[in-house]
Amino acid sequence: MPPEAAAAALVSALIHASWNALVKAGADRMANLFLIGAGSAAMGVALLPFAGPPPWHVWHFLLASACIHGAYWWALLRGYELGDLSHVYTLSRGLAPLLVAAGAAIVAQELPAPVEATGIALICAGVLSVGVSPGAPWKATRHSLLLAAIIAAYSLNDALGARASGDPVRYIMWMTLGFAVPQALFSLAWRGPARMMRAVAPIWKLGLFAGALSAGGFGIVIWAQSRAPIAQVTALRETSVVFAALIAWFVLRERMGPRRWAGAALVTCGALLIGFF
Repeated sequence: MPPEAAAAALVSALIHASWNALVKAGADRMANLFLIGAGSAAMGVALLPFAGPPPWHVWHFLLASACIHGAYWWALLRGYELGDLSHVYTLSRGLAPLLVAAGAAIVAQELPAPVEATGIALICAGVLSVGVSPGAPWKATRHSLLLAAIIAAYSLNDALGARASGDPVRYIMWMTLGFAVPQALFSLAWRGPARMMRAVAPIWKLGLFAGALSAGGFGIVIWAQSRAPIAQVTALRETSVVFAALIAWFVLRERMGPRRWAGAALVTCGALLIGFF
């Protein structure tokens, strides 16, 4: 894997865990959804003058991206209502590389080498450790499986779209606008402008910052996937489970049992094996 792609995936991992913790810490999920959409859209608009319109042959990727991300946001917020950040985040992010590896082998003819397959096996073991943690709600576990499938879907779609565009940065800008603007408008319409403004008044700075982090982190990993195998980048990014576990423990004061720590460690070892060997 090119070193710049590996570094980008690690930076994206830290960013992703950070903004997920901000969402979990917020009491008003719909207000968070609006602010993150608005912050992501603002970043996309700010960068738009530096890129022209996307080529016609990638519009179907952009449309699919907007739809899949809409499903992702619903699944993410619902998952955080059902379970702890450390459980929902680790299980969904740990399963996603397995699905991406299978999908990349089919649609991009990217077959993992034996070392990478070993990394996938470690990720499986880590995911199972987290999934059978005592006290973990079954509803949260089941919902995390759906979330993993959605993550795999947008990872493959946007990686292939960025490659097909010939200009990953331009694709990333339009992709960000494609899912962020509808996300912000939907949450605003659902809550109502007056009620939404009252809800976001105390937290708008933090929310917009989380939105900018979300867009930046995802853009970075899509750029990396345009330069390296999709499954390897996706798996390396899932070192974010370690950052998420630490944030959940130190900041959110969530309980971390031995199984969850062991599961997060195994997922991380598998991701590193895939990314660096």
